[in-house]
Amino acid sequence: MGAKAIVPATVRSDKHKDSKKSKSKKAKSRPAQLLIDSRADIADSLMTPIVEATISAQDTSIYRAIELKLVSGGLLTNDPIVFSNDSSLFYLAKDNAVAVYNVQNGEMVQNFSALRDSEGLDRAAIKSIVADSQSQHGVYTFSADHKARLWNADSGEQLGSWDLEASPTFVAADPLNPARFFCALRRRRQRNGQIVYRYTVCRIELNADGTVQRKDLFKANSLLGLAVRSDGQWIAAFSKFRVHVVQIRADERVVRHAWGMTERVSAIAFHPTEPVLAVGDWRGRIVFWFCVDELEEDSEDREIVRRTHHWHAHRVNAIAFAGNGLMLSGGEEGVLVMWQLLTETRDYLPRLGSDITGIAVSPDQMSYAITLRDNTVRIVSSVDRSLVSLLQGLKFAERGVALTQGLKLAENHGIEQMRRARALDADPFTTGLVVHPVTHALVLNGEPGRLQVFSPLSDRHLSSIEVAAYTRVSGTSATNVSRPHVDLVQYSSDGAWMATVDSRRADASQGLMNVTSSYLKFWRRDPGDQTYKLASRIDNPHTGGVSSIAFQPVLRKGRESLICVSAGNDRTFRVWELQHTASSDMWSCRSSAQYRGLQPTSAAFSADGSTLAVAFGGAVTLWDASTCAAPVGVLVASASTPELKGVSFIGASSYLAAWSDERLDVWNMLTGSVWWTLAMPIQDVFVHPRAELLAIAAYQIPESSTASVMVLSPASPNPLMALHHPGGVEAVALIPSAKSGKSGRSHPDTEQGQPKPDPLDSNLLVALTPSGLLSVYGAESDTPSFTSTDFKKAPGSNTLGQPMESSAFASIFGSQPEQQQQPEKVELLANAQVRSAMRLVRTAVQSSYVNAPYHVLPPVPSLFNQFATAQLVPVATTDEAPVPDTDKMDIDSDTEMIDDQADLKEQATDPWSNAEFLASMRRGFST
Repeated sequence: MGAKAIVPATVRSDKHKDSKKSKSKKAKSRPAQLLIDSRADIADSLMTPIVEATISAQDTSIYRAIELKLVSGGLLTNDPIVFSNDSSLFYLAKDNAVAVYNVQNGEMVQNFSALRDSEGLDRAAIKSIVADSQSQHGVYTFSADHKARLWNADSGEQLGSWDLEASPTFVAADPLNPARFFCALRRRRQRNGQIVYRYTVCRIELNADGTVQRKDLFKANSLLGLAVRSDGQWIAAFSKFRVHVVQIRADERVVRHAWGMTERVSAIAFHPTEPVLAVGDWRGRIVFWFCVDELEEDSEDREIVRRTHHWHAHRVNAIAFAGNGLMLSGGEEGVLVMWQLLTETRDYLPRLGSDITGIAVSPDQMSYAITLRDNTVRIVSSVDRSLVSLLQGLKFAERGVALTQGLKLAENHGIEQMRRARALDADPFTTGLVVHPVTHALVLNGEPGRLQVFSPLSDRHLSSIEVAAYTRVSGTSATNVSRPHVDLVQYSSDGAWMATVDSRRADASQGLMNVTSSYLKFWRRDPGDQTYKLASRIDNPHTGGVSSIAFQPVLRKGRESLICVSAGNDRTFRVWELQHTASSDMWSCRSSAQYRGLQPTSAAFSADGSTLAVAFGGAVTLWDASTCAAPVGVLVASASTPELKGVSFIGASSYLAAWSDERLDVWNMLTGSVWWTLAMPIQDVFVHPRAELLAIAAYQIPESSTASVMVLSPASPNPLMALHHPGGVEAVALIPSAKSGKSGRSHPDTEQGQPKPDPLDSNLLVALTPSGLLSVYGAESDTPSFTSTDFKKAPGSNTLGQPMESSAFASIFGSQPEQQQQPEKVELLANAQVRSAMRLVRTAVQSSYVNAPYHVLPPVPSLFNQFATAQLVPVATTDEAPVPDTDKMDIDSDTEMIDDQADLKEQATDPWSNAEFLASMRRGFST
């Protein structure tokens, strides 16, 4: 299953911005330098202007074969779960798939989906699931693509499909006919320039020949729920302030009744044996409507016998009936209330952890399924109220509901309403995707005041870290309760320390604005139970909140000194140092600094911890990490550079990335100049802490409803991996794959001449969608499939567009017509590389970078290989030296042949060498 790859970058030079002809001429004259020399030929880059990269949809080149490994996360609690007929399994919809779980242990036993497009993603979200009453493990699904499907939940096989001609919103089974359902179909219309929806409540029958029989019952402008009585003759539906009750008589005549409500309705349910309808409202009341079967004719607001049950302080979210006259209800209090209707007593199951959104009763009446607002499913025994199994999903997914509501507003009224809906979110997503350095799990915002640790590869919730406690349920008169929010989280490179920033606001609806108090907390990992314990707390470290935190890398185990930097909204950054005492460890402020009264937005340390980079406005300031007394350098791309929102050193390389909302600049620390620039609306950037990789997510494109995601090396703006992700991307991350080893560290350099493993093979790309899905992408195979129409015909150069010879023996003695037919171009290119390498050596010797820290110096093999190979190329291609006959092969001995073949294998995989040049060198010596 391959994902659709794109070429997201087209390289162009500002020097030739005004002349298309000169740009094409430049690309033809230097075909290989844009791909290879830009990362090794440092001296030649001194004369190269800033390079920009922009999205190009017309280019069809493939830079890397990409594969969608798996999809995890997702919202589990959008609808109440459905039990199988034998009560051994339960089903829930995860966006476009059905997940089947075992009731006793909560383990997933099956996962299946319907149509898939070229990108391997099903575009038909499942709206409702109904168990098939004719089989133990049969299940019906009703999707947004207007389809109803029948599945075998054991094998995941699709048994049937029906076209409903409209999108089903709410579906309930007819208790008397297994092939008949009651559903609310939604149709989209335009009225006065606005999009409106019209609902039709109908009864459908799915025939064996694939046809659908439909009987319309009534229509409404809005519907929020549907319920069916056990005899199949009474149907109830509700909107905000209205309840509809429909009776289907024996002669198929439909009688409809409707009532207007003074309180907003939130839930409805029929009693299984009595003619009673339970109606829950936003005041926490459950009103019983008696004798609904005595209604004779169509009526509006007809008087009916009612009785009120009131315990909930907030709205009632779910009502369900069990056997023996038991009613279950739940709401914002997080308490399951069990009403004994015969004795008029109540029992409680408290402290469930979050708001109850749905309740389901198993067919054997032995289990209750409770869905919670924090994306958790609890299976509880009906006998002793004990927990049978627990399923916890990605907490971030619950924000997808609010985002979906914002998208509906945008669909009706424009994009500004969507932005307002997202800005009013009281619990914004601020931590991004942080990768734990030891477990490689994702750490991100969970419930208010908490962090969630989630494994995207196993689709499991690992733990929840309570950073700040708060009272979950407020009084009935309280509004906009101030809740703690975790703004930032970072880990030390060895995972021994964790730093968090949590804050409170005067008004929860203000998001990140109006911060009243913030707390910087340092947590130490307990080696015994592998949990983090609070070690130090600093109240209000910066006035107005903290914008960034960063740890100094730990280069060796047992290091006693450790520092952390925090940048705040008070125009200063502070350096915090770990102090060891006899009783405990504590953190204290060592120093603070400012720069021209500007606001610091981000901070990062170099790989060896010697240099600190702090972004102030549109400039990146460099500081000596040991003193932080004054900046030792300032990097400014241009006078019009917008305010930076992030800065980071890229692995152990000599590159630094700085990005804003509109562009990303990669700086070469050896030259102090911009290496390349990517101009695009950036949503998120993730820099790998060890490998020389960075992942970028662009803003969603409204016209195509997709986002651009790419993985790049700092050496070139040409992406290593790129794709269009449907539905937008909220954040991205790079995590080690299974084959990268337990530690997940990048492989160290081996002996000289030995290649380093491809970092794309040892890392996976994770993309978090606004709906809470985690899409995990990886390289499809170990062999790169890089083909580019701009560079594949470059004569005399081993570009990435040309695959190596299939046999090392043939690559040494076989023919290479392109080098033999055009020796003049080869010589020009070789001479340019020799001059470039010589300038590189002279620049390094004569400059002050010889005494610079090791992390900013180029590796010695990269200088030697390029200088040696470039110098020896003309031996085989000059006019004076005769071209050897490639059809004749001189073999001295078997041993010598094997040694040469093994040597070429090493050189062919070395990213800093040129295998074709070395092959030419051997042919020159053989003559």
